[in-house]
Amino acid sequence: MSAEEEARALERVLRYDAAFVPRFAQRFGRRLLDALDLGPKSSALDLACRTGYPSVDLLDRRDDLRVIALDTEAQHLELARARAGAALGRRLFVKQGAAYPLSFGDGVFTHVFANLVDRLGVEREAVIREAARVLAPRGQLAFTLCLRGSFAEVVDLLREVALARDLPGVSERVEHYAASLPDEDALRAELTRRGFDDVLVESWEFTLDHPSAESLFGDAAVEFAALPAWRWCAEGAPQPEPVIRALRHAIDTYYQGRTFALTVVGGCVTARREGGD
Repeated sequence: MSAEEEARALERVLRYDAAFVPRFAQRFGRRLLDALDLGPKSSALDLACRTGYPSVDLLDRRDDLRVIALDTEAQHLELARARAGAALGRRLFVKQGAAYPLSFGDGVFTHVFANLVDRLGVEREAVIREAARVLAPRGQLAFTLCLRGSFAEVVDLLREVALARDLPGVSERVEHYAASLPDEDALRAELTRRGFDDVLVESWEFTLDHPSAESLFGDAAVEFAALPAWRWCAEGAPQPEPVIRALRHAIDTYYQGRTFALTVVGGCVTARREGGD
């Protein structure tokens, strides 16, 4: 990676930490922290620590808690280590690595968690399978993610653009994207198949409000939570950029003089690994 590329990557990490975390990730992370049922000498694994939230905050819940926090990107981990302060290497252990496959042995953690698990990729069931393996009997899995119905306004507009421009490749990708956001029944089924019970799914809804398409596409919450998937949908066309321009034009046309309220359906999922007493 060149010096220029490294500088751009660092700028993106800092934008993630300064703008995305408080505007979006903390809305989910606060519920995740409250959902974790920590007992004496709990050992927890964070599958998606990014810049240290919410792992560092979790340490405040118990003095005897130990957390191993994973992420794939070194620049995110540098911020996580700085944020950990004196807890680094004592109660919080930050490691570079993927959420699956995991290098840990079977049954070694009392808790496994991930804030916004969907950012780990579409292999959610692989993540759940690995979590089941490394959890002790009756250990707790907890994660948050966006549920079906999220970003519905943009999904509908992308459908319109694809239909108006006769772009079947875009239409196919839009439907795949919409279906990839799970509902509560799908999550319960996934977890049950992987050996979990006591499955609870808490859902809530909020909006990201914007006066224009320019404001929407400049929002860090949208940039990290949704824009990559929207661009993937547009790439079903031979020329993706006109699709994105048409989407922006549709937002400004349909919502002229009104707030464009982008719906987000949040989900916080908890479950227990079967087995034990």
